[in-house]
Amino acid sequence: MERLRFLAQVAALLALAMMPAHADDAATFPTRAIRVIVAFPPGGGPDPLARIVASGLERRLGQPVIVENMPGGSGSLAARATVRGGPDGYTLLFADMTFIVSPHVTANFGVNPLKDFEPVGRAATSPFSLIVSAAVPASNLPEFIKLAKTHPDEVMIGHAGIGTTPYLGAVAFTKAADIKPRFISYKGMADAMTNAMSGIISGLFSAGPAAISSSKNDKLKVLAVTGDKRMAQLPNIPTFGESGITLRGFESGAWFGLMAPAGTPPGVIQKLNTALNDIANDKTLMAKFESAGAEFKPGTPQEFRDQLTAQDKLWGATLAELGVKPQ
Repeated sequence: MERLRFLAQVAALLALAMMPAHADDAATFPTRAIRVIVAFPPGGGPDPLARIVASGLERRLGQPVIVENMPGGSGSLAARATVRGGPDGYTLLFADMTFIVSPHVTANFGVNPLKDFEPVGRAATSPFSLIVSAAVPASNLPEFIKLAKTHPDEVMIGHAGIGTTPYLGAVAFTKAADIKPRFISYKGMADAMTNAMSGIISGLFSAGPAAISSSKNDKLKVLAVTGDKRMAQLPNIPTFGESGITLRGFESGAWFGLMAPAGTPPGVIQKLNTALNDIANDKTLMAKFESAGAEFKPGTPQEFRDQLTAQDKLWGATLAELGVKPQ
């Protein structure tokens, strides 16, 4: 009996000893450099946005915030490395939409985005745009949809592989417009863009920066952008909504945000989220987001979790409906 009482007292003391430690961790965090892992090569995908966010966090947290590129495995290498980093707030993942979708299309992805991670907060959104070849006989979105309905075999949309954001954008559009164009897969969107310029394919979906550059290219046309308002950089390009088209999953465009390994102390998550939200007060960084074709749209960890949960449900069902299975 005495032994049991002694063990209970020891357990209680250990529990008490651990509680202040977590409180101290949150109070003093961070005391060293923070890694932000990106599942794309330098300059690719969300990498430019991750670097803007990292510079903003660094100024607010007083410690180096280092972006580490780790492409491969449809994002699984970066996701696994983040989890292995441990739940202390010093290893984060800068995620995009493929983070949620990849487990639905990649066998043995290795982690569960909703169970193995703790959302820190959404960082930004970037409108997605429908870019078509100048050779396509359509000057606006309704004309392109009509063309795809009357000549479905002649309309080809390029993407970078099943599960990528250009693929998801194309899927969302074709479902909303009730059209069935041919999908052409490429190893990367650079090849797809080249083929669109030469008229080999009809068009493609891409993020904000590509829309800005394409609008200045006489071999391409930007027909529409996602979001509830027109891009500030492209005020003459209408939204899909203006033509009565809603792209489910892309209502605000593509999204990007910070994730931490599950088990990261709530105080650390909150400190990171506060620093992330405070970036909105930095006019220089806001201008950089705009130049990158993105809009800074932070929020709470719970709001980001709700968005991730909804996206997981939406794309899981959509891909299953299309007969897509993990490979």
